[in-house]
Amino acid sequence: MSVSRANVLMVDLGIHVKVGGVWINPGDLLHGDQHGVVVIPSEIAERIPEAAERVAADEQRIIHACQSEGITVERLNAVYKSVRPDAY
Repeated sequence: MSVSRANVLMVDLGIHVKVGGVWINPGDLLHGDQHGVVVIPSEIAERIPEAAERVAADEQRIIHACQSEGITVERLNAVYKSVRPDAY
């Protein structure tokens, strides 16, 4: 993919390249937004749907806790600790 009206000079194809200090290999997936770019190696790409489901389920637990009656900082911290124990 290239920017519209770009001047393109094809040098090579199917090689690994270094962009912004990060190596990108043929077949890798890239996800970028206003916060930056993540490189997902092709050998773990098949695990993305399962990982996304786990993240969504964890976030639903946090949302449910936030929407529950009588939520307190302590209860919310307990939910965070159960969802992301490595963050504490």
